[in-house]
This record gives sequence, structure tokens and C-alpha cells, in this order.
Amino acid sequence: MSTKLLSYIFAATATLCTVQQANSAMNTTLWGIYSNNVMFSPKPVKNAYLELEYSGQTGPIDWYGYFDAPKFFDGNQNITGVWDSKSSKLFMEHEPKVSLNRLTGKDLSVGPFKDWFIATDWIVDAGNTVLTRQNTLYYGLGTSIDTHTKLGMSVNVYAKQQWENYGAANAYTSDDGGRLQVQFFYPLYSFQNGASLNYFTFSNYDFGSKLADKTGGNTRTNEAFVSTHIFSYKLKEFGAYAGARYFHNGGQFKDGATNNWGSGDFTQKSTGWGYYLALGYHF
Repeated sequence: MSTKLLSYIFAATATLCTVQQANSAMNTTLWGIYSNNVMFSPKPVKNAYLELEYSGQTGPIDWYGYFDAPKFFDGNQNITGVWDSKSSKLFMEHEPKVSLNRLTGKDLSVGPFKDWFIATDWIVDAGNTVLTRQNTLYYGLGTSIDTHTKLGMSVNVYAKQQWENYGAANAYTSDDGGRLQVQFFYPLYSFQNGASLNYFTFSNYDFGSKLADKTGGNTRTNEAFVSTHIFSYKLKEFGAYAGARYFHNGGQFKDGATNNWGSGDFTQKSTGWGYYLALGYHF
């Protein structure tokens, strides 16, 4: 196991332990997830994997993130995982954000915009080769919006710092466009046994990248869109969800373009729907 991978695992574990110690009410869930037709790559991926997810609040900070063990149970030939020799052993994403209302102790709301946040999104794929590593940081401003209904809504606008990116031409680009993220949450039903049925959706529009410009635009794009829709059932200790995710030029790969990764031409498929099923234990 590489020194870099060990450092990623140590940092991720230390982050989660620190958050849990600081807030005994931290929510942590171990998920078993099956996904199919996922198009962050031009070759759609099937994956059955483990995920450790956490969320909670410490003072002015809202915490959310997860750690994935790719292909832990199964997957197709388009993905490598924890049991493969040249692979990604750990994928993780952390989205801490700081509430300016809670930080300052003041009501900074403006009309329907209730709270303002310094928002971040750090994505790391800890592969052991250049072609299996990603390190991306989104940072910017977010707000929660009062819809005067049970519908919760938030919007984040990010700039992007790109370091490693699976060997792509925009690696180590300090200003590689940005991301607009819109989130909705709606509680559908509460059961007498304490369980709840909820709907959650978030959409990411990536724009202003230089990737297509740096590659001639034959196989890559400067924009991408992904929209995720989840129905979840939650009990005190157990949970389940079913999700559908729409990709348009997922991973900034141009849908329908011809590519060759050294074993013959293939047609990129990066637009369409992918699906997720999950069972989890809350602890």
C-alpha cells in the first residue's frame, strides 16, 4: 500500500473520529450499495460496494461526507476496486460548510434566503496510479432557502481547484471553472413506528472548465450535468433507499464521441440514467 494512500486513509479516519468525538449526535451509517449504468466514465460502470456515511452539526459547522470501498462485492470490467492490484482502494467525499448565521450569532437572512454558508466539497479517489487518482476541491458560498412549505431547499455556488484528475489534461489547474449545486428535501410520510419516507434530490452543473480546450474537444467537454433523485426509508437503526441519477456528458466525456484507450475504438456513453439500491445500518 502506497504512502500517499496511507496518508489519505489516516486523514479521512482522523476527520471522522474528530467529528464524532466533538458531537455525540453525529449520524453514521454503513451502507451496502448496488449501482448500475453509472456514467462518470465513458464506459458505464456496475458496482457493488461498501460505504460509510456521516452527517451532523458541531457549532457553526454542518458535516457531511462518506468513504467508499469500490467493487467490494462485485462490479463489471469497467471499474477496479479494493481487491484489484492496480486500482482505487478508497473513494471519499467531504462537504463541510460553515453557517455564517451561527458563526456570527446574527440573523443574516435576506428575504427567503435564511442562512449563508462558506461551503466546500473535497473529492478524493486514492488510486495507486496517475490514471486511478483524483483530488478536487470545490469552494464557495451557499444559502438555505425558505420555501414556506415542508420542502427544504439549498443552493451552493463553487469555484474549483483541480489537482489530480485520472491523468486528464486539466490536472493541476488552479482555476478550472465552477459548479452550481441545487438541493431539495421533502419529507413524504411519517409512520407510527417512527420510520420516515423521504425524497431528496441534488443536481450539479459544472461549467467553465478548460478540459475540452486543452484536448481539442474531440472526446471531452467543458461542461457536465448530473441530477440525482433518491427515495429513502429510515428506521432508528436501519435504512434503505432507491435512487436514479441522470448524466449529461458525465465526467466531462462527450457522449457519442469515438475514443481509444489502447485496445480498440469504442463509442463513449456518458448521457442517460444510472440506478442505485442500498441497505444500511445506522450507529
